Amino acid sequence: MEPVWNGMLTCDYERTRPQATPFEWDLYTRSLTRWPLILMNDPESYGRLRRSGIVDIPELVHHTITGRWHARLRNLDYVADLISRTVADRRAVALVLDACDAARRENDLAGLTAALATATTAFLRVNATHVVNWLLPEDRWERLLIDLLGSRESALTCLSALQLPTEPGHILATATAETDVLARRASAAARREAWTAAALVAAAGNDPTLTEVRALAAVLGWAADSEERRKELRERLLATARAWCEVTNANPDRITIEDLLGEDHHGPHQDDQPSGRV
Repeated sequence: MEPVWNGMLTCDYERTRPQATPFEWDLYTRSLTRWPLILMNDPESYGRLRRSGIVDIPELVHHTITGRWHARLRNLDYVADLISRTVADRRAVALVLDACDAARRENDLAGLTAALATATTAFLRVNATHVVNWLLPEDRWERLLIDLLGSRESALTCLSALQLPTEPGHILATATAETDVLARRASAAARREAWTAAALVAAAGNDPTLTEVRALAAVLGWAADSEERRKELRERLLATARAWCEVTNANPDRITIEDLLGEDHHGPHQDDQPSGRV
């Protein structure tokens, strides 16, 4: 997120993801403007699209929407529902990408095209969670933990431990020996549990504070897991889109989300005629 200028915040994926394709920029900008609807059923758009890759958010809109979300993140029922819904969203995307893989194995171009469109639409819901990288109320949580734990150092160590994912990332899991992965997982779990317990003990006797500590611990764990799984699904989707481009002779560096969703009346950006082979 760029600094506020003239009452406007700008999220510039062209700058932060300069090697991305227009399709990838579309995935980010569409999910960014829709995250309030996806994550808290709030129909207000988070800003407006300037062009593919850039979203402008009025400062008042930013503060209003994030304020509503931060208030909900104190509610354990909302947090539990958020986690449940987003986990279901990730599973849905994985299943449709499996269908894409099956269509490719069967040389079923029509099936691949349909499944890829479904996967793209479904992934927008998953990609909305990338806002956890900068929109969580971490400053408020840091102040709360400083009060509870007695120092900023302890608060930051606690926050760091609570942000460890419960499962290793795909790259780590495939490139590291199983025993090492298990050891890292056990170490991360132990750190999370120890610091969660310390914060809960410090909050004991104050029910609102105790509830907020439980909520922030759940949200931070969810955010870390969401980022790991989101990135894995993003790479699968992008790889599938590239495979679709190969068999349709579309240019992977030029296609947009409209091409994959059938919204472009002029057809995909092609270099030649489709090969028909998946």
